[in-house]
Amino acid sequence: MTTSNEYGHVDEQGNVFLKSPEGDVKVGQYAAGEPQEGLAFFTKRFHDIVSEIELALERLKEGKANPESVKSLIERIEATLTTPNMLGDFSKLSALKDSLEQQFAVRKEELAAKKAELKAAALARREEIVTLAESLVNSTQWKATGEKYKSLLDEWKTLPNADRAKEQELWKRFSHARSAFDKARRTYFHGLDEARADAQSAKKAIIAKATSLADSTEWGATTGAFKGLMNDWKNLPRAAKSVEDSLWKEFKAAQDKFFDARNAALSVRDEELSGNLTVKLGLLEKAEALLPIKDVDSAKAAMRDIQEQWEKAGHVSRADKEKVERRLKAVEDAIRKVTDELWNRSKPEVVQRANGMVAQFESSIAKLDKQIEDAKQAGKTSDVARLEASRAQSQSLLDAARAGAAQLG
Repeated sequence: MTTSNEYGHVDEQGNVFLKSPEGDVKVGQYAAGEPQEGLAFFTKRFHDIVSEIELALERLKEGKANPESVKSLIERIEATLTTPNMLGDFSKLSALKDSLEQQFAVRKEELAAKKAELKAAALARREEIVTLAESLVNSTQWKATGEKYKSLLDEWKTLPNADRAKEQELWKRFSHARSAFDKARRTYFHGLDEARADAQSAKKAIIAKATSLADSTEWGATTGAFKGLMNDWKNLPRAAKSVEDSLWKEFKAAQDKFFDARNAALSVRDEELSGNLTVKLGLLEKAEALLPIKDVDSAKAAMRDIQEQWEKAGHVSRADKEKVERRLKAVEDAIRKVTDELWNRSKPEVVQRANGMVAQFESSIAKLDKQIEDAKQAGKTSDVARLEASRAQSQSLLDAARAGAAQLG
């Protein structure tokens, strides 16, 4: 039965002893089974802690070890070296402890440097946050900027602590900027509330005016008044959201009441005007049948009758008025034109002037005939051609003057 190994032994009572330069040291007792089982158990303890140390060294090199776990392991190793509770090569354990402490020290330096780097970065980021916060103080984008300040504050809280004095100085600047923006925002919305209250009062006054006009039958004037009230409404800011819709419904109800009554009345009027238009279109057919004017006296008599009926027919719609009156005026103008022509023909001074022109052209042709004869006798061929051309032109004018004089006669 094996009851010892290179690191120690177990006696018959189950006491386990470690070999050491100072002699055997009792490390425990194993009374639950055979002595060799106790020997294996206490030896396994040593191998387990060695494996744990080797794993910790590897993780330290990789930068993945938890510093608190490593510190706790070193403390356990120190306790084991001081008061052994296992069987194994304690010189190896001591050497592993030294390696672990060295590697742990290196890791602590790395962590300290990293921590310092993170603090410096956090301080730099806080300075950036403060600069941005101060740049937003005068912003009027209330919602977006308010949300931005909130996100900056949330980020501030997540940053690691740095130099306390510098951090407090930056916090005062950030807090001052945020407070200044909040104050401006509160002032703006307070003013906005006052403006909305004023708008609500003004709109209630408009509603009261609209309600007083709703039963009016002065269609034209009241339509203009409602347009003015609508313009006044549009020029006012919105009232509070909770009352704006109800105010608009009240105003629109008064407006709709008037315009519904107006449209109904105008619909009846349109029917009347439509009948008047039918009558006037019939009169236009009679008037236009007088064209062209052949007997001016009978045309004038017929036109007088048409005009009397036209006046009795009444009004037509504004859209039709200009069109039908333009057609009637065209017939009236044609009759007037023929009448003026007849009058001008019968005036003595006109007849005298026309006869004078005939005589003038006849005298001019007589002179040209003599000049042509003289030119022929003198053999002036070019003069003959020129004078004959002039005579032909004068003859055309004489013919026209005689025709005109004949009409006047």
